[in-house]
Amino acid sequence: MWMARNTNGLMGIPDELFHWVPGEMVVVVQLPQHRADADDTLDLLVEGVQSQLNACLRPYRLALEVYGTYGRWSEVPTMPPVRRRAFLFGRKRQQPLLAIFFHVRASSRNGAGAGDGDPVPNAITYIQSQLEQLAQVGLHVVSAMPNWLVSAAPLFYGDGGPAMPPRPAPKLDIGFGEGGVPAGWHLSLLEQAGLLNPGGAEDVVIAVLDTAPHPDRLRSAVLRPEFRRNWLLQRLASDLKRGEGLFDIDYDRRYYVTNDVRTGRNAAGEARYYLMPDHGLFVAGLARDVAPRARIQLIRILNDYGGGDLYNLFAALTDLEHDLASKSIGHLVVNLSLTVMPDIRRLPNVWFEQKRQWQNTQLTGVMRMISYLEEGLRLLFESLHSQGALIVAAAGNDSLLANQQQQRPHPPRTPARYPSTLSVTSVNHRFGPSLFANAACMPPLNSGVATFGGDWSGAKDEHGWPDMVRGVYISSNFPEGEQNSSGWADWCGTSFSTPIISGLGAHLLAQGWSAMQVMTRLTTSQRSRGEKLFGSAPDVPSLLANVIRVQQRFE
Repeated sequence: MWMARNTNGLMGIPDELFHWVPGEMVVVVQLPQHRADADDTLDLLVEGVQSQLNACLRPYRLALEVYGTYGRWSEVPTMPPVRRRAFLFGRKRQQPLLAIFFHVRASSRNGAGAGDGDPVPNAITYIQSQLEQLAQVGLHVVSAMPNWLVSAAPLFYGDGGPAMPPRPAPKLDIGFGEGGVPAGWHLSLLEQAGLLNPGGAEDVVIAVLDTAPHPDRLRSAVLRPEFRRNWLLQRLASDLKRGEGLFDIDYDRRYYVTNDVRTGRNAAGEARYYLMPDHGLFVAGLARDVAPRARIQLIRILNDYGGGDLYNLFAALTDLEHDLASKSIGHLVVNLSLTVMPDIRRLPNVWFEQKRQWQNTQLTGVMRMISYLEEGLRLLFESLHSQGALIVAAAGNDSLLANQQQQRPHPPRTPARYPSTLSVTSVNHRFGPSLFANAACMPPLNSGVATFGGDWSGAKDEHGWPDMVRGVYISSNFPEGEQNSSGWADWCGTSFSTPIISGLGAHLLAQGWSAMQVMTRLTTSQRSRGEKLFGSAPDVPSLLANVIRVQQRFE
């Protein structure tokens, strides 16, 4: 389903675009209150739900199979084992929720396979059509959705990912500063106004859900002579080595990733996939620069191509919700430099596979189905937010063509567009909108903010350097073949604006602010207001965002 047709072999051209994993779906059901601690009976719950749903699907020759026993797992012997098939969340709700992953199997009349068509859309449609009947037997299905692809926003290519591939950072003479610390790139906040905590956001956990290197790869990278003067890389490696929780990498302790989802774009904005195992490390380094004492957990839920699906996202987020509920984490920021699902404006056409004007009599059904396709995902984020987590998510990088055609930027992608998340978009070094940046929010919501994330290929800053974010990169080569000689890379995208805001959010949580208060504070402009009684224009009207003014300097 994909093929690499370029000359250097480091970047591939996808043959087909996917939005979900064919043949896989997620069903979210509501449980009685007394099932809030049902971890020990999950297998029985899953079996009961499966049996009831299969009874309603049987007339249509469809069946749900236990996750990890069919589809990709029967075709690819190297698929990782599935440890859990269901995830409990919303434990403090009056009625907690259970997300169950299934394969969908279709059979023809003679009992053989039903062909190459994906049975997921039909299965979801039939389940939705029988919600009332299911409720009458006590099964309350709040959402059934495909196993949406997740991308840092060799079978499935999903749109998303960074705005363009990383490149070598400018080569500068790296001397030593005070205390013998090597000079290097540092982020600085131009308008602090009480944002920074004197303790450096100590005791706040920043969970970065992303790609991640194996810890041994980081340990060996810091020993390379050309990387020994990279202060940020050395700091991350030192924090990891100390083993005190300042920096930890969960590479495969809890979550296994598959290698069949890929994403990315080249410098022209065209669909290209490439290895980006350092995306999460780059993000974590920016968070460390902003919040020097925060406890950063880099959790691998995306593969080395920046791709994944809902399974690891649900696994990681429900585990974090449990950690908050059990008080093993006090203050939590969740950094999501990734996107899920298509652009919400395109979703009806993607799902119904046609572009046309909907008749008035059809609109209610269309809107109900679209809501049903993501309600379980929305509730997942709402539940984590209700536990006090600050969820910071990238708005996405889909707007280059729209800007070139002088159209409005695209709306934020999921999960950035949810009310329970703080959406982050990108501005350039002049604090104007980055050409690729999606809008920060969709009215009537205003829970979005913009900060430095670089700009498109060819844009320069006041020093004549590329207008890019600079961060840690430890791969030997860049996707376009250049050698890595410093451990610093130039990259751009809302992925890299997001950890800056996550770090600032950690500072405010450390000062006793609630997650909602932090969202309000960071999305409210601190500059002079207009005189209109109903409100003032945002700092960047086209992005519907106020700006946190941050610069990156070599010092």
